[in-house]
Amino acid sequence: MPDYTGKRAGNYTIVQKLGDGGFATVYLAQHTILEKKAAVKFLLEEWVNEPDVVSRFFDEARTMERLKDHPNIISIIDIASHEQCQQEGLPPYFIMEYVDGKSLEQLIHSDEGFTLEFVINVISCALSALDHCHKMGVVHRDIKPSNILLKSDGTVKLTDFGIAKAKVNTSKTGAGLTLGSTDYMSPEQALGKRDLDHRSDIYSLGVTLYELVTGKLPFVADNPNSVALMHIQENPKPPIEINDAVPPRLNDIILKAMEKKREDRFQSCQEFLDALKKLDEPEPPVVAEVETVDLSKMKAELPEENLMDKESGITPAVRATRSQAALAGPSPVRLVLFWVAVVLAFALIILGGFKAYQYFQLCPVTFSSIPPGAQVALDGKVIGTAPVTLSVGPAPARVVMTLEGFHPLAARLEPTPGRPLSFERTLRKLEPQALEDIRAGIKAYEAAAAGPAKNRQQAMADALRRLGRHLDDHPAADEAHLEFVRFCIKHSLLPNGEVYYRHRLSKFPDHPLYLTMLGMLLAAKGAADEALDLYTKAWYKDPDSVILLNALGDFFLAKKDTVRAEQYFKLSIFLDPTQDEVLQKLQGL
Repeated sequence: MPDYTGKRAGNYTIVQKLGDGGFATVYLAQHTILEKKAAVKFLLEEWVNEPDVVSRFFDEARTMERLKDHPNIISIIDIASHEQCQQEGLPPYFIMEYVDGKSLEQLIHSDEGFTLEFVINVISCALSALDHCHKMGVVHRDIKPSNILLKSDGTVKLTDFGIAKAKVNTSKTGAGLTLGSTDYMSPEQALGKRDLDHRSDIYSLGVTLYELVTGKLPFVADNPNSVALMHIQENPKPPIEINDAVPPRLNDIILKAMEKKREDRFQSCQEFLDALKKLDEPEPPVVAEVETVDLSKMKAELPEENLMDKESGITPAVRATRSQAALAGPSPVRLVLFWVAVVLAFALIILGGFKAYQYFQLCPVTFSSIPPGAQVALDGKVIGTAPVTLSVGPAPARVVMTLEGFHPLAARLEPTPGRPLSFERTLRKLEPQALEDIRAGIKAYEAAAAGPAKNRQQAMADALRRLGRHLDDHPAADEAHLEFVRFCIKHSLLPNGEVYYRHRLSKFPDHPLYLTMLGMLLAAKGAADEALDLYTKAWYKDPDSVILLNALGDFFLAKKDTVRAEQYFKLSIFLDPTQDEVLQKLQGL
């Protein structure tokens, strides 16, 4: 990597390197006349010939220029033109404000302690900066401690807008770049969703706050893809269980910011900020129930009570008798009727409130199938023929679509209360001939392997080519592909299977079945990291694939991670309860 120390970048002289990233390197520079310090960000030379990356690099500078009015956002000073870079012999660069201090990440990993007041202040400043970004239509997408800088005077600065509102595909990667930091990535970002919004930043800042108060990340694994899956599927351990000094209110705030569904998180940075501001408010007082005393029924003992009422002629004794009768209240029958009415009214109010709660918890779901006409069952109960609309409760449910001539399709439904949902699935044609052809091809290979030595190799190669053609003819025949992969593993033909599926993925890079099959072959070969990477990509495309769930279960079982193996096997059984082999594995865990 070239060193730019001592070179001139505009009116600045490069002094020393400050740090490197995946796309750029940052240097400290000093103005030649004003003796003012600045930071210069250079695009790494390996990306200079990638137009999309160069464009995104300058998009970051333009984004910073739009956001410069906020005190907690790094300000831009200058952007070098293409001609200027050529004249200076430098890659694309821009000059920005220099922060004389350290990043929040450096502070977390140092021996310095910090108070809860400091933590709340830093996060509040970051929220204020993010709120400004979101109002300007900018989603940061890479919120993490290393992108929150602390000046020596305590000022907080948000930086690195390199992937804000951007997604890149380059010839260098072929399949595209993974943007964002896995440890702080929101579930929707880990799933590769394109409709990321400001609530993704709220999740990432929630993870940052989690790490600040516990000293640990919520999800840790030996592989980034494993961490991404944990963000999608697993709930974090409550911070208060790791650090009992965390206030209960703050514990709840962090967990709310890190909700899996973005609808359940804080819906704006201001809402998040308002919750933090209430941390110092006293808990609401507990009001005890005290018996009410009716003062009207208390009789004052006055001297006049012993006197004769001159006008009415009523003696005190007679008045006392009448008073007692008046205070005796209604008759027993009326009293019973009154309390019956009160109880009935109370019951109606409770029932009405419960019905209203149930109504707002319902989610209208439209079930559609391709082709249309599939019978739709929800948790074993037939609800109609697709397309059909039904209001369902918020609990996860098992949906099964069946249509003659097609494989039954099982999927997990996770509705969001009050939000309409379109549930559309494409059914897969029954292809009994595909499995028969593969089994016949395997028998032909085994016969060739046991045949005369003279023609054995040629006959085996011909049998493998025929198997490949059968698979090409049936790209969606799950059972046939699974049979072929098991055959490759059994007969030590892992390289042959790997070559076949890598070739298919070069044409169909997002095919979930091909990704899963290649993952199984690589896992059998011992290439665990690459296998998990392929499984993760397949999960993004088809999380309801029983074959994929079983492959993930076997993967983690081989790594002796029985907790996660059980998780995937249970998901598989939820979708298809008839799998005896998987049930046996679960019983053995």
